[in-house]
Amino acid sequence: MSEKNTDQEFLLLRELLNESLLRDLIIFVVFYLFILAQSWKNIFLLLFPVITYAFSLFFRLINANKWRLSIYDNTITYNPLGSEKKHANRLIFTVLLQLVLLFWIGGESYYHPQLIQTYEFFFNILFNFIFTFGFYWILIDIWKYAKITIKISSNIEGDSEILVNRLNLKSFKLVYLINLSTFILLNILNLVIGILTEINGFFGIIYILPGTGIESSLPLKIPVSSFLIIVISPLLAILLFYLIYKNISSINHSELLKKIQSLPESKQNNIIETLKKINHKYNRDFSSE
Repeated sequence: MSEKNTDQEFLLLRELLNESLLRDLIIFVVFYLFILAQSWKNIFLLLFPVITYAFSLFFRLINANKWRLSIYDNTITYNPLGSEKKHANRLIFTVLLQLVLLFWIGGESYYHPQLIQTYEFFFNILFNFIFTFGFYWILIDIWKYAKITIKISSNIEGDSEILVNRLNLKSFKLVYLINLSTFILLNILNLVIGILTEINGFFGIIYILPGTGIESSLPLKIPVSSFLIIVISPLLAILLFYLIYKNISSINHSELLKKIQSLPESKQNNIIETLKKINHKYNRDFSSE
């Protein structure tokens, strides 16, 4: 790729795409079109895979363009959000499960409409579980990958890399407890409300499926907890990733300079200049010292 394109403030669309991103996009669009072809009258349940895929696409775009950091210095590993590739892979997997369940329940409403009331409890529990699990899964081992490191030459004494910053123990415990407790509480709430919905339907919302009305079939009843889950899970993930990013990207510049002082001066300058280009905040911080 030309030097000119890499220095542009705005990247061309073709520069943002790679094979993995296009593969995910094609699979999602094809599956989603299959579901839309069933003529869904209510799109609420169809929003779940869209939200999950939007997060997957965000991480895939970041990972697909991580190579731009190596233009300046390939010794720096900058992962303030953890492993974007793992996040994207895990989320696309849960997206596919959601799409399969939606296609299945939509098809059942056409071919076996009399069985919808038999399936609805299990569908509601499993569908919401998969959605919440995707956001829980991407944060479960974030501490392994959320860090900034600098690889050093083998002729330098000590470790082969310098740890600039990583998720500290206190922040990790906080993220882990919030992530786990929210996942458990949301699914317990969904289970309880799902059971109450099956008993008397008081906490259920009537949801029209593509085949509702065939052979006098009744609509699906979804628990009101679904409305909480579709909001809480993604918003909490955004909040936790923001906290992780702030924690990882806030580096002590004086300590960093001490850690790299054994390196050649040209290497030190290259590392500092690279960090400035990676994050504009570093540019201000280093310039003020």
